[in-house]
Amino acid sequence: MKREMKITNRVYLSPCKNYQEKPVHDTLVPMLENIIRDNGFSGDWTDKKVVIKPNLLAKRVPGAGVTAHPVLVETAASYFMKRGAQVTIADSPGGLYHAKLLERLYETTGMKTAAEKSGAVLNLDTSSQKLGDFTVITPLVEADLIVSVGRLKTHMLCDMTAAVKNLFGSIPGARKAEFHAKFPKKRDFCNMLVDLCRTNAPQINIIDAIVAMEGNGPASGTLRKVGAICGSANPFALDLMCASMMGYSPEEVDTVDISRLEGLCPGSLEELEIVGADVAKFTHRFKRPKASRKAGLLRLLPRTIASRLKKEKKPVILEKKCIGCGECVRCCPAETMELIDKKAVIHRENCIKCYCCQELCPQKAVAVR
Repeated sequence: MKREMKITNRVYLSPCKNYQEKPVHDTLVPMLENIIRDNGFSGDWTDKKVVIKPNLLAKRVPGAGVTAHPVLVETAASYFMKRGAQVTIADSPGGLYHAKLLERLYETTGMKTAAEKSGAVLNLDTSSQKLGDFTVITPLVEADLIVSVGRLKTHMLCDMTAAVKNLFGSIPGARKAEFHAKFPKKRDFCNMLVDLCRTNAPQINIIDAIVAMEGNGPASGTLRKVGAICGSANPFALDLMCASMMGYSPEEVDTVDISRLEGLCPGSLEELEIVGADVAKFTHRFKRPKASRKAGLLRLLPRTIASRLKKEKKPVILEKKCIGCGECVRCCPAETMELIDKKAVIHRENCIKCYCCQELCPQKAVAVR
């Protein structure tokens, strides 16, 4: 079945104060039904393959705010299970991608509990297939419906991770590193993310903004209570609203800017049809990642001048925090890291400043300066 994404300007924003099951259910289920209608679906999911694609960046507990919260995943999975669908929870985290690691990931992130409560299946199939110009994990290729569940966070490389960036998890395991190496420039990498999201064509996109992350996201930032759930049939329009909620202009987030230029979403927040709450009540000036704090000012200058002024920040190992686990070494796309005397070392001459080491370090032992 060829999935098609609805390019609509309609987005949903609903208040939700906490992760208790009832408020999440009462907020998320009506949103799902609205997005289903926006897609023009009949609502009959008997024997359809529905894949819930959460953001499972790394093995972190739900309270860390790094991954999609299991209560949202459980609620979405239960909704489709009750309507006869075959529901699978699937994602490919950063790093290696094999069944044993997935089992531990699901356990730690709460996805195992979400599956048990809803009756959904946890994906352990680590095969992949060709989808357009990309190689994508099999469950997403074979899905009749993709329900993308992300979390609102800042991002060291891309400024923001929400609906569009969540689909980078469709790339299997260590192959993600190939894309960082192939597209070392931020704009090129973000252009690839837009193409990848369009190729996957997720028809239902949900962003958890109950508790978001600011600062050095997507894994080492600080938590920020926003108290909302956002959704849309169109991930690009949804990201336009999400960027505004974080205090970004559309031009500051490359994935949003590229989406606007390609006609995948409107040019401004005012052109969106926002259903539900007043977006101004959920808009905050998020603390920026250290790697991009000057980006807003530099974007006001011509690109040739901005490129000369911009001093790219580099990852630095905090030796007192480093335990020598080697996760950063395994995940480095440029293969420019190694362990010396049980401490990670970065050989800077080959560093492409993708910040994967900072993103995936379980000890927060990588700073960007």
